[in-house]
Amino acid sequence: MPVDKKPDKNVVPMLVKAFSLLEDFRQKPEGLSYVELVERHRGISKVSVYRILCSLEALGYLEKDDDSKRYQLGSKFIELGSLTEKRLDIIRLAEPYMRKIRDTWGENVNLAKIQAGELVYLRSLEGTYPIVVRELTSRNVAVYSSALGKAILADLAPLERDAFVSRIQFKKLTPNTITDKETFMRDLERSVRTGYAIDDEENTVGVRCVGSAILDGRDCPVAALSVTGPATRMTQMRAQEIGSQLAKICREISARRYKRALREGRRGATRARSAGRA
Repeated sequence: MPVDKKPDKNVVPMLVKAFSLLEDFRQKPEGLSYVELVERHRGISKVSVYRILCSLEALGYLEKDDDSKRYQLGSKFIELGSLTEKRLDIIRLAEPYMRKIRDTWGENVNLAKIQAGELVYLRSLEGTYPIVVRELTSRNVAVYSSALGKAILADLAPLERDAFVSRIQFKKLTPNTITDKETFMRDLERSVRTGYAIDDEENTVGVRCVGSAILDGRDCPVAALSVTGPATRMTQMRAQEIGSQLAKICREISARRYKRALREGRRGATRARSAGRA
């Protein structure tokens, strides 16, 4: 972003300058010195460049080589990149299955995860029927009233599940929303047995949804897939039928994800051994 462009009142000028400096490291991954950065950004005072570099270094976003005096991108960016890669990895892995599910049953298919106690949609595919449910996947959806959320909660370790449920502030969203903790826990136990969870018009009247969790190598849920349709078409019997098949698909995705993680782990170990011998 050009630093000489007048920002609007909601833009923090110093933050814009900091990111302007960081952008340079894309072209110079080997690193840049303070002098080089000052030369590249004549519109930013030397004092500001120095303070930005010191701040980014203190936060771990830049690392300074004492010999060359050059700055390079720090470990914090590696951590953030790893998080982004994990998110993209689950989308890439699940998307072919999502298309197959959508084409088989004709209903909406969603991929989501729980992040900071809220349901976050990662990918959505609209159904092929002339009339489908119009879902607002950008808005917050209660974890306890959605098949996606319940599927993930059901596969948490018991202590983690209990701790999460104890923090839920249940609200009656529809006549079918479960607001009693004991009833909700029984519903989750049913999901553990069947491998899928059902939102029986608990989030939106006239909409039924079934979901199943995707697990990692430790059998911890990392995301969930769901199939959503109008209750007139997505009957209880059809939801159970789809749920059973969806659970199998999610187990297959989980297995593929685990095998991929094992391969990456072996590659990492091989690289580490090679580096150690070098």
